[in-house]
Amino acid sequence: MSRKKENDSEFVRVGSVSILLYPWRHPSGRQYWRFVWHDPETGRRKYATRADYKDAKKAARDKAVELANGSVDFTKLTDQQRRAITRLLAADATLANVDEFLAWQARKYPKKDLAEAVTELLTEVERNKGDSIQNLRTLRKNLTPLAKHFAERDLASITTKEISDYVASNPNWGNRTRRNIRGSVVTLFRWAQAHEWLPDGKTAAERVPAPISKRKTPETWSPEEMITLLQNVRPEYLSWLAACAFGGFRTDEIYPLTGGTKSPLDWSDFHWDRNIIIVREETSKTLRRVVPILPALRAWLWPIKQASGPVGAAMQPPTKQGRGKGAIAETKRLGELVGGWRKNAIRHSWISYRAALVGIGQASMEAGNSESEAKKSYNDAKGPDEAKRWFALMPQKNCGASAEHFRKHPANR
Repeated sequence: MSRKKENDSEFVRVGSVSILLYPWRHPSGRQYWRFVWHDPETGRRKYATRADYKDAKKAARDKAVELANGSVDFTKLTDQQRRAITRLLAADATLANVDEFLAWQARKYPKKDLAEAVTELLTEVERNKGDSIQNLRTLRKNLTPLAKHFAERDLASITTKEISDYVASNPNWGNRTRRNIRGSVVTLFRWAQAHEWLPDGKTAAERVPAPISKRKTPETWSPEEMITLLQNVRPEYLSWLAACAFGGFRTDEIYPLTGGTKSPLDWSDFHWDRNIIIVREETSKTLRRVVPILPALRAWLWPIKQASGPVGAAMQPPTKQGRGKGAIAETKRLGELVGGWRKNAIRHSWISYRAALVGIGQASMEAGNSESEAKKSYNDAKGPDEAKRWFALMPQKNCGASAEHFRKHPANR
């Protein structure tokens, strides 16, 4: 072992390449010298260890020379690359300006660790999330595993193929999930580009083809299944079920996710004398809209209405995941009565049945969707006969809901 002090470290420099050389103690207690560099192919940090200081310094210098000279296989250059090199040599035969260009390029696009970029992006999105928390949750869900997968990688070193391989790496991910993950990665790379950590032009993430995701026919409930749900829903969840089934509301509009600033649907939004509900912009997922108070909606909500206050106030407080445990338990319990709970099927049902009576254009406007999105994602092309049965579901008349059913609602206790 050299007599060099154990706490000494130094940089071995060759040209623009610097390699850190430092003392390192093995878990066994033995003292070594270690140097570290970034692999130009993968961008990963690599280490090498020597027992003697002089040997370590020589090995570090050899590695620095290798990195400074580069390790390009000129036999594998493309025709386009050869033409570019020919033009470069014609303009600057001694390549005297290359170092200056590389220094400028390094200043213009400094190295940025992908994991650090993910953390900073999520922090920025959280700070500017506005009313809705959903976008932040989606990015966090999709990008946190990405940061672990590409740990300690320079953002600019990650290739289109690597991103494509990552998106296809999990056999449990369907094409829809892969498409969403790719979208989140594209968001990350565009954000990094805007912060000048990546050059202009199409990013590596954008070059990954978007997985083809065939939209499934939306899941809906039949009028007979809805009768079962209405007959068995616990009183404290009746306002939520009826508002979604006969008003087309999203659950998030009645019971917003935690962390955002969305305002839940309020009883004061109901204008009973005009037969309309004005859904405020701070409640709606998109824009302000007007929803008709159809006879079925009036019949179910009138006995439990209040002058003001959240329509879903009876629901239990939400968990950190954004849903009340009671609400989760209720959908699971109801689902067991009809062959399993179908996520978003109530809203899908309303749009499909409403479209059968008034057309997809008006139904999508009342639901707060574009007509094209409603056609693709929500419309199950129901017939007018089914739709009439759906909107004829009334308490006592054909659902067996007695006056006692409404008296037990928290609003009437």
